[in-house]
Amino acid sequence: MIKWGMVGNSHDASLAVFETKIAGLTDRYRTKLRWASLAKDFSGVPNDPDFHIDQLDFALEKFGPPSEIIWYERPFLKTLRQLKAGQGWLYNENNIKKYLRRWDLNVPISYTQHHLSHAAYAYYTQPYKDCAIICLDSIGEFETLTMWHGKNGKLEKIFSQGYPHSLGLWYSSMTQRIGLEPQRDEYQISLMGKDGDPKRLQDAMIKDLFSHYPTLTDPRVLFKENLHRGCRWWRENDLKTKKDMNDIAAATQNVFEDIVKTLSAWVRYETGSKNLALAGGGALNRDAVDKIRPQWNNVHVPKNPGDPGSCIGAVLAKSKTFVSLDNVWHEKV
Repeated sequence: MIKWGMVGNSHDASLAVFETKIAGLTDRYRTKLRWASLAKDFSGVPNDPDFHIDQLDFALEKFGPPSEIIWYERPFLKTLRQLKAGQGWLYNENNIKKYLRRWDLNVPISYTQHHLSHAAYAYYTQPYKDCAIICLDSIGEFETLTMWHGKNGKLEKIFSQGYPHSLGLWYSSMTQRIGLEPQRDEYQISLMGKDGDPKRLQDAMIKDLFSHYPTLTDPRVLFKENLHRGCRWWRENDLKTKKDMNDIAAATQNVFEDIVKTLSAWVRYETGSKNLALAGGGALNRDAVDKIRPQWNNVHVPKNPGDPGSCIGAVLAKSKTFVSLDNVWHEKV
């Protein structure tokens, strides 16, 4: 039996193929991850939000048609959050059954929650039964930051923070503030920051933008403003030069690393685990991840830890199966 995990209709469309078989002469099932891919590797379009016909044809021809599709988030909850955010009623745009009919995919669809897909991808692709998980995301339905304890093959959510308070949105808004493209150019923050002074603007940034800075006893990251639409207004009359932009980038990266270190220490204390796994777009920040490695025996960041990896995580959230990522992700030819 073939199942597909899918991410799309927003950015970075991805597809995972799983095969489920009866395990020997028992009534138990064995789930195996066979293949995963990003649409952009077939279309050549960066962050391609839609599946590519060659991508789907490859999966169909090599593994056969799916009996079920598992979608990485819950469209109705996403629609409610978009309504709260002032984006209007977008239920029709979030109709996944209708969306998948573009490619004649008319099989049963089930759904998982966005951050559960992230957490499952992080936990079930590493080898340790006891593992702490941090999911740093911009927005997933209503959640923006979650922390979990994976133990004996099961996931327990131990912390959740909701929209509009989002560390990911703040980081993207600062990307916009220095003249880059949010949701695309975040990786350049740490690069620009290397030419800046992280201390010059750090205190002002925290004072102006944060209403609660996380501590070891209270990990909430709260903001004074909803930064969903950016932060071009922050000190726009005072900070204009190239040096200013480098200093903003340096302060942003420094604050992000400090917060990630605090979250890491909190989740280690709460879980007692010696192992950590990360997912969500924040897990792509290598400098921040490297800063917390000394706190743990093992730190796992799976390949494509942002939303693309949730095509795998969505299925693992249902199957609760540990899998290997060796030679699974399609390599662009």
